[in-house]
Amino acid sequence: MKQRNERKISPKELSETALNACLDQVIFEWGEGFCASQHFRNLSGDERLQSESIVGFFTDMMFSYLGLVPQEWDADAMKECCIHIFPEKMSEGPEFFRCVVPVLSAFFAYLDEHHLQKNAGALVREIKNLHERIMERSSNPDNWGMSKRFVMAARSDGIDIMNPKAVHKYIEAYNRKVLKEGPASSMFFNAPHDSEVVLRKGKKTSRKR
Repeated sequence: MKQRNERKISPKELSETALNACLDQVIFEWGEGFCASQHFRNLSGDERLQSESIVGFFTDMMFSYLGLVPQEWDADAMKECCIHIFPEKMSEGPEFFRCVVPVLSAFFAYLDEHHLQKNAGALVREIKNLHERIMERSSNPDNWGMSKRFVMAARSDGIDIMNPKAVHKYIEAYNRKVLKEGPASSMFFNAPHDSEVVLRKGKKTSRKR
């Protein structure tokens, strides 16, 4: 009898499955309780509107760039994510970044109160000191990665980035401009490279290539 060939699961699929499990835990298991808590009610209207996006993106980036699942979050990794990775990757304006510290502070306080994450108390203490640095770094284009520079420039020029035809025309016009004016005119000139996960003293951390 022939043995049935089983499809091998690729590392990418395994990673996506693991990330989805992290997001399910944070958004649904922890998030539902958080949204019913006083911690959530104490947030402003804008902060409540941004809360799911902020917590979701934080979970995604802690996993994708630092290799940490929610139970492994710690203060050092959280600071690196909020101060370096968020400003580099998140193509959002000050209205988003203004909400990062209040939302994550409230979320971590909820996790600490209900003993859901072992380092939540330290996360609460550390996140409260990061607001000015997050706002400063997120508003400085020198800290933006290449994808963010493109999206922010396109939005500034009135391009609907959800419209493929408009984006394609914008890219063509941009390429003509760079060919005419030279590489130094490129929005990507001296842009930070993508982050990578490395090991240093037994801890995962993000560094530029």
